[in-house]
Amino acid sequence: MSTLIDPMKARPSDREVFCQSLIAVTLASDDLLATRRFYQGALGMIADCAMLDGPSAQALREHWQFAGEGPVELMSFTRPGLADAVRIRVVHADATAPLARPNMDCRYDGALGVGFPVRGLAQRHQMVEAMGFDSRAGVTYMPFPRPDGSMYDIGESHWIAPDEVMVLGVDRADMQPVGPIDPALDIGGPSYSSMLVSDSAKAAEFFDGVLGLELRREFTFESDGPSGGMRLPVGTHVKFQQWFSPGSSTGYLVVMQLQQNALRAPSPIGLQSRGIGLWSFATQKLDEIAERASRADTSVTRIVSEPKAIHIPNEGPYRAMVLTTPDGFPVELLQASR
Repeated sequence: MSTLIDPMKARPSDREVFCQSLIAVTLASDDLLATRRFYQGALGMIADCAMLDGPSAQALREHWQFAGEGPVELMSFTRPGLADAVRIRVVHADATAPLARPNMDCRYDGALGVGFPVRGLAQRHQMVEAMGFDSRAGVTYMPFPRPDGSMYDIGESHWIAPDEVMVLGVDRADMQPVGPIDPALDIGGPSYSSMLVSDSAKAAEFFDGVLGLELRREFTFESDGPSGGMRLPVGTHVKFQQWFSPGSSTGYLVVMQLQQNALRAPSPIGLQSRGIGLWSFATQKLDEIAERASRADTSVTRIVSEPKAIHIPNEGPYRAMVLTTPDGFPVELLQASR
């Protein structure tokens, strides 16, 4: 029956896969202790720390466009045992770096947050609050449409992580979760990351035409106003898209465009500002993506780091490059070295 269609499930696709799923979200923070208390203490991820110095630190700074000189302090959060869980990377930023999204204001373009699949959302919400972290609207339920037009409810909590990053706990009840869940913890690793864009049609030229992602779902919803998780003005219409690597069911992107009340980013987009500053995708076709990017108009993407050998602590050696979205957000493509 059509009413049983789950829009999160992968569908057969004959599309060529250029870009695989999202594997890491990198953010800059001036408070690694608070960051560790949130992702490890409240959400139960495993932390690994590294310090780079000398040429290796400078190479990573240049590759990620992470301003400054000297050592790079890096913290990585993972969910061992869940192969598809996205990694959270954190680089230590100077306290003078501006916030990418002051007060988590959802009117600005740029990266917004990450989402975790959860079972027993109310219990996890209590754990997050017990660690001293607030939420935007407590535990809420939002209706989402299936492809056939029928509706189902998703339970969400919008937690305020350090550096004004929105972290969602998502409970889809008896529907397929947004990613794999550790049965011992009733929570998975990050399964998607979200962004607000100034022009969704132009963004689609990048996500589809350059990265080869597929648009799995698109609709428009209306904001509940200041009481909702996004705290947008009442009646704001938001175009909502989900972009997946063909054939995948997690490690995806949520891309939104405000139909009114939108504002340009107040601070530089990327790791020059505190908050989410880089997305990383796995690929086995780095050179093909580089060629697609070189053919694209500069209003769609720019190559800011040409394909090169790079070593990222706690991950290993890669051939990698960095492109930008139309709004200038950096996207890293990683091909594992053999």
